[in-house]
Amino acid sequence: MKKTLFILTALFTLSGCGTIVQLLNPADKYGAYAGTKYDWQQAQKWGLPILDLPLSFVLDTALLPYVWSQE
Repeated sequence: MKKTLFILTALFTLSGCGTIVQLLNPADKYGAYAGTKYDWQQAQKWGLPILDLPLSFVLDTALLPYVWSQE
């Protein structure tokens, strides 16, 4: 039960991650640090705190080989 609750919490949390949002966006091609850029734009637009920015930066850095393979 605890494992299922943890997995569901992780999935709901990731749905707000700028990197995940940009990866799943079929309209735009995912580019280098697209999630970080998205988070920054949303923070400026809505005046929200930038809580997700460091996490998106780490995930975008981990996805750099994927981005380079797509070019």
